[in-house]
Amino acid sequence: MNKFLATRRQALSLFASKGYTNVGMRELASALGINCGSIYNHIESKEALLYELFEELLGILQSNAMQIQRRVEAPKRLRKIIEMHLSLQDRMPCHFQLLEREWRHLSEPWLSHADAHRARYEQIIAAAVSPSACSQACTKSIVTLLNQVPAWLPALRLTMRARLDLIHSMVELMIAQARSDATAQHAGQAAT
Repeated sequence: MNKFLATRRQALSLFASKGYTNVGMRELASALGINCGSIYNHIESKEALLYELFEELLGILQSNAMQIQRRVEAPKRLRKIIEMHLSLQDRMPCHFQLLEREWRHLSEPWLSHADAHRARYEQIIAAAVSPSACSQACTKSIVTLLNQVPAWLPALRLTMRARLDLIHSMVELMIAQARSDATAQHAGQAAT
């Protein structure tokens, strides 16, 4: 494994176990096996490193979702994207933990870049649902639900298939409610 990947994995593990704000530069340098005075020769900043970890995960989500969009027929896309998301959570739990817990620590320009990555992923999900069926707020809610699955789903001790069925059903309910709300809103506007 090259030094760059080893550095990122060490930082990921440290941020996930202790929390981003609880990790000082001295501790980060020690975990990376470098002198504190030379840490900036290896990383731009602690926040830039956090952003790189977000970018890595969001890039993988986006790339995998785009492949599903190209290869899977429309009625099955959403379920396949959910399945991919859950599978990736099993393989990259620390990344997802950081994504949900540490997002608020990004400042500009990192925050705008991370928001743009997340928006591209949300657009792919919206396309899998049908943009007219799910608002931007609905799509954001779907992604948030998917990202928070590791916080509550393991307690249910379900098989992968049962997990997928449950989450897919929850997402379908969210979409049905969004459609119902949009229909009611249009009916209300037409009546005025």
